[in-house]
Amino acid sequence: MKGSREYISLLDSTICKLSFLSGCTIPLLLLLLLIHQAIVNPTHLPFSTIPTSSVALITLILMYLYHRNRAHKNGCLLTSEMKSQSVFTGIAILLSCSIALESPTESTVSIMTVFLLGSLFTLLIGCSFAAVGDVWYTVGTGQFQMTSLDTAGIWIYFICPAVILYFRFIDKYGEIIAWIMKQELSVLPLVVSDEDVVSLSLVLSLAMITAVGVPLLNSLCPMGGYLFSRAYTHGQPNTKKIALCANFSDLLKATGNKRTSIWKALEKKKVGDQTTAILNIYVTLEELTLYPTQIQLMVDKGHYIALVPTEFEEEERESFCGLSMFQGNTSSCNLHFAHFEYTELFGEEPTWVLSKSADSIGRHPSLFKVSRDLGMKVAYWSTYLQLTGDKLSSEQKSILKDDCSDKNGGSIIYITIEKECPANSISTRLSEVVDALDGYTLESLSNVAKDDAKMIL
Repeated sequence: MKGSREYISLLDSTICKLSFLSGCTIPLLLLLLLIHQAIVNPTHLPFSTIPTSSVALITLILMYLYHRNRAHKNGCLLTSEMKSQSVFTGIAILLSCSIALESPTESTVSIMTVFLLGSLFTLLIGCSFAAVGDVWYTVGTGQFQMTSLDTAGIWIYFICPAVILYFRFIDKYGEIIAWIMKQELSVLPLVVSDEDVVSLSLVLSLAMITAVGVPLLNSLCPMGGYLFSRAYTHGQPNTKKIALCANFSDLLKATGNKRTSIWKALEKKKVGDQTTAILNIYVTLEELTLYPTQIQLMVDKGHYIALVPTEFEEEERESFCGLSMFQGNTSSCNLHFAHFEYTELFGEEPTWVLSKSADSIGRHPSLFKVSRDLGMKVAYWSTYLQLTGDKLSSEQKSILKDDCSDKNGGSIIYITIEKECPANSISTRLSEVVDALDGYTLESLSNVAKDDAKMIL
């Protein structure tokens, strides 16, 4: 079981070397092949392929534009563990479609096309909501839902009538246009002479767009967080305030004078009435129970504590073999315990929980619902930085500078340390990150991403 998980993770490192443009090119070529073959060599399919191809092409274009013009260039919400699961799911979708099309029949192709077209249309709606929210730079769940409602209104009043007119035009003049294009394209050779090539290209193109589009949407927009909780990927812009976040487990590796150097670097960054520049520290249930004294000292220094969903036991996670998306009750229950332990330790209720990516823990709807019921907000990030090596690279320094200056504040910077990192270099790199954020105030998550403005409808 463990070996299969490692193989899936290796697929992620291979796929990530390919550009997103390459991922869009393959289904685009299949769509072009579909249109060409449908015109030159029409088949016995009981439906028109033009509307379906149009929806697929529009979705593909929207995905590409959304990815290219996204607000957070270095804020991918999927870490390597979740990317490997996306690769596993995408390969499973394509293999299932390929097996089903080995002996295609009219009913098989029709059922698969309807199913995939429904998934594709849902993806198109989700990408349109996310793209509009990204352009307007919505802060938190409330603003995202407001822009999504406005976008739905635009769909109903403007886009839907245009789509109906387009389909009516195709229905009335489609045969004439097809005859003209057939005369023009008849000089081009057929790639495959089999009459089933249209059904094959149609199903595989829809499957590939879905396999690429779903992880893309999840990596750019926390759709599940917006649906089930109060989620934030960033705070208000133009405030010069930044939330710097790190894991308690990473800070624990720096001992003695090494950890003291981190606190001194933060104290040098204090502004105004601050006793120190604030570091947001993510702690788990186990860390709350094992290290209450160390955590209390960090709070006394002026730093902010937020919760992290607890991971499952190793043998339980291995038994699911990469399908840990189906486990949610344990992490939800552990969040209840962590909430209780936090309240007992500090005398007040926690307000933030990290949407952790590892093994899908923290992304399950049941946990989002529990965090909302407990009155906690869910923190994602606008900049994700994994520190490696002995010091910050020039690329990492450029990422910090560009991401913060682009919106002039409101960034949530999440820093993680590789497990293989030597303990004596952790403090040096964290201090470098703090020094690189010159000109900005390091604040708590609550001060950077404030509550949604109340609206009375």
